[in-house]
Amino acid sequence: MKNQQIKPDVLDVLKSILFATLIALALVLVFAIVLKFTSLPSSVIMPVNIAIKLVSIFAGCIIGFKNKQNGILKGAIAGLVFMLLTFFIFAALNSFKDVKFSWIDLITLPIAGALSGIVAVNVKGKKQAQN
Repeated sequence: MKNQQIKPDVLDVLKSILFATLIALALVLVFAIVLKFTSLPSSVIMPVNIAIKLVSIFAGCIIGFKNKQNGILKGAIAGLVFMLLTFFIFAALNSFKDVKFSWIDLITLPIAGALSGIVAVNVKGKKQAQN
């Protein structure tokens, strides 16, 4: 019985990580194109990168969460796994050269995921209650 309660939560987390990763990759591609055709200073890259990750985890939780419980826990786990996954993806894209671990990501993404999970669960819960 307990396995039946955990399975939807695991699927929610996996879906939110998948959506967040796809959104992050798309936004990074768009930002790279913008950087290529503009003369933005290099000091802009880090804040935009953080914003892209925050927007991605928020959108991933909103889209991926279907079960309207455990939002804070699912969101925090999704944020942490998303941080690790994107770290390895972008390190691999850079051939693992000059890879730097970001403590900012380790702190902000699980917190942002938890807050996004709370919002996602409550928004979905209100929509389901109205129907």
